[in-house]
Amino acid sequence: MMAKWWVSAKNWIAQRLKRQFLLVAAVLVLVSSAVLLPIVIQQYRNSILKTHEAASLNVNLLLQAALENAMLKRDLEGLQGIVQRLGTQPDVAGVMIATPEGEVRFSSYQNRLGTHLTDQDFTNAVATGQQKTRFQDGDASTGEVLRSTNPLPNQPRCQQCHGAIADNPINGVLIVDYDASNIRALLRSGAIGLAVLGVVVLILLETGIWLALKRLVLNRVDILTDRTQALSDGDLSVRVPPLGHDEIDRFGQHFNDMADHLQRNVKALESARQSLQTLIDAIPDGVRVTGPDFRIIMANRAYCKQVGADPVQIAGQFCYRSSHGLSAPCVPTMTCCPISEILHNGKREVITTHVHKDQYGGEFSVEVSAAPVRLSLPGGEQDCVVESIRDMEKDISISHKQRLAEMGSLAAGVAHEVNNPLSAIALALNAVSRQPDLPDSARQYLDIAEAEIANCQQITESLLRLSSRPSVSKELVELGKVISDTATLLRLEAEQAGVEITQDIDGNPRILARDSDMRTVLFNLALNAIHAMPEGGQLMLKCYQKGGKVFIQVRDTGVGIPERDRAKVLLPFWTRRSDGSRGRGLGLAICASIVKQMEGVLDFYPVSGGGTCFEVVLSDEEGGVV
Repeated sequence: MMAKWWVSAKNWIAQRLKRQFLLVAAVLVLVSSAVLLPIVIQQYRNSILKTHEAASLNVNLLLQAALENAMLKRDLEGLQGIVQRLGTQPDVAGVMIATPEGEVRFSSYQNRLGTHLTDQDFTNAVATGQQKTRFQDGDASTGEVLRSTNPLPNQPRCQQCHGAIADNPINGVLIVDYDASNIRALLRSGAIGLAVLGVVVLILLETGIWLALKRLVLNRVDILTDRTQALSDGDLSVRVPPLGHDEIDRFGQHFNDMADHLQRNVKALESARQSLQTLIDAIPDGVRVTGPDFRIIMANRAYCKQVGADPVQIAGQFCYRSSHGLSAPCVPTMTCCPISEILHNGKREVITTHVHKDQYGGEFSVEVSAAPVRLSLPGGEQDCVVESIRDMEKDISISHKQRLAEMGSLAAGVAHEVNNPLSAIALALNAVSRQPDLPDSARQYLDIAEAEIANCQQITESLLRLSSRPSVSKELVELGKVISDTATLLRLEAEQAGVEITQDIDGNPRILARDSDMRTVLFNLALNAIHAMPEGGQLMLKCYQKGGKVFIQVRDTGVGIPERDRAKVLLPFWTRRSDGSRGRGLGLAICASIVKQMEGVLDFYPVSGGGTCFEVVLSDEEGGVV
């Protein structure tokens, strides 16, 4: 727990420069106090001791003079009285005079008369003749004392009693004990005062340094930090104001230069990105670039239009979510995923077909061509995949238009090359039929010829309607007429295949559509049904109204559609004819595209007894009016 708290506190301090400076200042105050206070206190103690030493020396001189006078007068009792009176002075614990041998001859301590002194200070004083003052532990009655040990040197006038100076340099030793409690209290109060004063001085010094550091460094560093954070958040317009003329100001200028350079580079990159976006937007097929994490990095306008999404929504979205409506990547064993094939399996090119979904759930078939590309992204260089996505339904529409244009040219030629001779023949036959002497049998042949010529003209007219370009606006289409014309156009092909075409039209169903579109749907469905009956059979073209809908059925008795192929039947460019003929695989795809544009449904199902029924369901906008 303590270690965790320490780590948290350490991290908290490391986050701000101010906190670090405060910590350093506090440590300096503590270290300075710890180092300087003992030195100052010791100096103060020595000063007090020297003061008392000087005071004791003055007393010693007085005592020495009194002692010398008393000794010269042999007034030992007077000397004892002086010692006794000195021992009663304030702050004086006791006074003693001892012989050089250590015997106490005079003393204010009654219990120490006649005793011998053995302490080291006494011995040094006798041996060296030097005075010494220091604290010593006293007895129970005195406690700690400040003892001043003062040797009394022999003088010429004292030689009568103490002998020659050379033989007896010291006459005795004066010892004065001062009460140490008052001195200790004085030392303690002085030390505390010095300590407090030292701490106050250090705090004032540190505060001054801190204020100067804050004004000269920290405040300006805060400005730099705020501007750096703003730049990091994406605000490229942020700049550092002038901060003086020192190193920090030059750092701010360098920051501004860096921000200017960065802003220019970002603008250049954005311009390049816009140019690239404009370039790929000009491509008619959908284009998207996907990263290794399946996120879309870039997409063009055509792809956004395919899936019905805004370009802002596409960037950063998962590719499988955008085009397949899935919440997880496609299973590689079930779907040919370009990302997996290129980035994981190492393929250099992938071409496949997919069924994509728009944001409303609508499906459309696409051809995907993918290749690897290495891009410099914010996280570094990464291997990505660029996909070209072609909407196959657009190809179908283009192919359908080309086919109609070709058929229109052909039909126009047929109309010109066939209708003109037929019209001439019809006029000639009409002129012959007006002869009054024409036999009845000949007249019957002429009627047959005129009927067949009219039939030929009707066929060319139906062919022209089938191949005509779709009108811009919709019109009221009579489905019975469309079905009848379709049966007429396919009659020869059906007879050659051994197929009998029958029609079942309930009433006169009509829908609001383009006539050429409906003829295309019926023609392709009926033609596919004929190809599905290589051994011949029955082809039923049926149309009826029910529940606000119009139903068109094309039913054959052919070989049917295998279960394995049912999912592919409506895909573009997929073909498999039972009669062995080769097709382009666009007929049913064109039908599905037209019906989808009409907001209808094209479906198929097997018929009992063999065969398949293709059913088109459209809205009955006319409300069933016949």
